[in-house]
Amino acid sequence: MKKIGIIGSGQLGRMTIEEARKLLCHIEVLSPEYPAPAAELADETIVGSLMDYDAVMELADRVDVLSYEIEHVNIEALRAVERSGKPVIPPAEILALIQDKASQKRVMDQAGVPTAGWCLPGAEAAEGRSTGSGQAVAGAVGLVATAADIEAAAVGLGGFPLVQKSRRGGYDGRGVAVLRSSDDLRPAAEGGRLLAVPSFLERYVDFSKELAVMVALDGQGKLATWPCVEMVFDERVNLCDSVLMPARVSAAVAVEAERVAKQMVEALAAAARLVAQRDGLDITVAGVFAVELFLDKAGRVLVNETAPRPHNSGHLTCEACITSQFSQYYRILSGYPLGATTQVMPAMMLNLLGELDADGEPVYDGLALALAVPGVSVHLYGKRLVKPFRKMGHLTALGATIEEAISRANQARAAIKVRSKK
Repeated sequence: MKKIGIIGSGQLGRMTIEEARKLLCHIEVLSPEYPAPAAELADETIVGSLMDYDAVMELADRVDVLSYEIEHVNIEALRAVERSGKPVIPPAEILALIQDKASQKRVMDQAGVPTAGWCLPGAEAAEGRSTGSGQAVAGAVGLVATAADIEAAAVGLGGFPLVQKSRRGGYDGRGVAVLRSSDDLRPAAEGGRLLAVPSFLERYVDFSKELAVMVALDGQGKLATWPCVEMVFDERVNLCDSVLMPARVSAAVAVEAERVAKQMVEALAAAARLVAQRDGLDITVAGVFAVELFLDKAGRVLVNETAPRPHNSGHLTCEACITSQFSQYYRILSGYPLGATTQVMPAMMLNLLGELDADGEPVYDGLALALAVPGVSVHLYGKRLVKPFRKMGHLTALGATIEEAISRANQARAAIKVRSKK
């Protein structure tokens, strides 16, 4: 049995441990605090910052394989682990590309992966020229675009609306601003939308649906995909609210989505192998990836971005598919064969978020009523504090049809309220 180390201790690590226990796993985690969702279930926990080089190296020294359940970790420590000969899954170079979303866009361009046109504005573009068609290279990360920079860049991208995205650190809707017109080119403190961080600009995609495909890649280069899912976002916080499997799209669109998702993962894998070859490293290129997609109103499937880990869009695989994303993740880390990704039944996943007035120790009102709905499973993450819109768990509903799954999921969520103790 391999000893697995996971950097991070959130719900993704927790659900991975829950699934891995079926195979008598040994998993240690690096957690910024204790207790934490994954830390409470892990065999061992190191308490320390995920950016602490020494803490990452301490965890690596204790295990056979190192991974991470969040992107915001110390990349130089991961590179040092790889130089020592120990596998990091997914490899450090894939994470480095994904940590800087402009570099991720460049990989798409170089591999011919369909994506929205983009550019680096102003001073950043001087470091690496880009065009409205998306032929770009990453510029200096420390530079911040001004309103004038964005006005000038908008011309090359076909004008407003545009999307400004932080190059680093954004997640769950953070670090994204839709710029509808030049009126939005003021800092948020002045009523505008302009992000005061190093960023890039992207053409606004007039989409009909947001889709995602989970992709598994094992150490021998074998790929497997789960069925394409459809995501709906809560516009109040730009946070994924629900996921449907199968997506309500044509068979041709579903096939294209899976093809594009595989192409994206293969592009990242090729980039990592190229760097490893240059540096004389023998690395394991593997992992579970979430490829988020737009289906635009012209019928094109475009890659939005990729996460190198289990993902919210794959949570319903626990009930809806033969092999869940978390079980597959553990199989990959342990060197076991990939499991079948076949869907068993239509399903809907709904996030359970903290109520608007929640602030403190969580209370799960209506849980019994939700569990009484046929086909419903509830996953609670074990977070000790609830705040407004914080992800505290999710539920999955199965049905004979997607309509039945939707009905059951909505009935169950209407019963549950995640509040705080008074």
